[in-house]
Amino acid sequence: MINAKGPRLQGMQAFYVMWSGQFVSIFASQMTSFAITLWAWDFSQSATTLVLVGLASFLPRMVLSPFAGTLVDRWNRKLVMALSDAGAALATAFLLTMFFTGQAQIWHLYLAGFFVGGFGAFQYPATTSVITTMVAKDQLSRANSLQSLISSASGIGAPLLAGGLIAWIGISGILVIDLVTFFLALATLLIIHIPQPVKTPDGEGGQGTFWLETLHGLRYILDRSSLVAIFLLFMTSNISAGFISPMINPLVLSRSGNDAAVLGLVRSAGSAGFLAGGLLMSAWKGPRRRIYGVAVGFIVEGLLGAAILGLGRSAPAWMVGFLVTGLSITIVNTLYITILQAKIAPDLQGRVFGIEYLATAASFLIGQLMAGLAADRWFEPAMQSSNGLAGFFDVLVGTGPGAGVGLVVLIGGLLTAAVGVSCFIIRPIREIETLLSNSRSENMSASIPNE
Repeated sequence: MINAKGPRLQGMQAFYVMWSGQFVSIFASQMTSFAITLWAWDFSQSATTLVLVGLASFLPRMVLSPFAGTLVDRWNRKLVMALSDAGAALATAFLLTMFFTGQAQIWHLYLAGFFVGGFGAFQYPATTSVITTMVAKDQLSRANSLQSLISSASGIGAPLLAGGLIAWIGISGILVIDLVTFFLALATLLIIHIPQPVKTPDGEGGQGTFWLETLHGLRYILDRSSLVAIFLLFMTSNISAGFISPMINPLVLSRSGNDAAVLGLVRSAGSAGFLAGGLLMSAWKGPRRRIYGVAVGFIVEGLLGAAILGLGRSAPAWMVGFLVTGLSITIVNTLYITILQAKIAPDLQGRVFGIEYLATAASFLIGQLMAGLAADRWFEPAMQSSNGLAGFFDVLVGTGPGAGVGLVVLIGGLLTAAVGVSCFIIRPIREIETLLSNSRSENMSASIPNE
């Protein structure tokens, strides 16, 4: 077990320390990801290779997350987080060795990505569930919003810093920075107290073998109509999200004549939106009925953010659209996670969040595939002239390169807005905060002496 002599930080103070360590580690990992992408493109000149490098880490993280969630509930959660960081550090050390010795090949990236994805499957259920036991109930929204700031700030700063450093210290130097930050993240875990959750009847109901406990997490969800409904809602929203965010690159590039500078501005505006959403939610806990905030966020994202993106034909419009989209997504996700943390038994959250990650990640992947096929095979060819389909929609999105992609984004926005409206219509979702009893109280955390 991880142990440290002397008093350890607790509560929100401990969360800030943990957050700081995770921030520098994830920021450095994003720098590594950017540098590796540049190297892989230079080495292979293949877009398929870049996709496969991403899938190598994404697929094991997605598939293994429910099983990782069971182990999160079984094991000491601080130890799980440390092991997850250690696994990523080993993969980084392996890549550093390959690049430093001049032996790096594309398959090394696949292998390292698979390894990182396997250990990374623990990160989301572990981090999300420890927040519940670390901070007071009225601080959950703030803590979750700060977690969202990590990815948004890294998305803005990491590529810029890596792009400037790679010519000076090379990819090996960036990997060294990444490796050092893993140890910094581990050091922050050593000096804080992460309470284990108090045992509850819900959490202990499926005790037994590993498989029984995993299935108990699924049964816990299926036995509660509000959880089933909100999971299906977010799976649907992630399918529609697959019609929006992944289409930004082809939309902007095709409509701007492959202008990389314009794409950079648009992507930066989106990251700024995510950052602004995180800052807003860190200062504002959201509406009293959080599900209403989720609903309005979806509607704003679909009818304003995605609509401006799909209908827009210039950089300023795309920047505004992506900024609004990023802002809305952050607000929605922060409130959604906070609802689940308040309603799910803490000693069951690893399993539930592991299943939730599998469901939402798989649906986002399905949405991307559907959107890509729709754009390439149907809408983009159909919108090249003012005949047929284009004759009906050209007033909205115009014709020519990128018009079909814009139509796909617009459809995604309408689907997202419909998801928001359904929050008000479907009773198990609309009343989730009253239909599900609170599963935690201010004193539900327990200190485990042998942590």
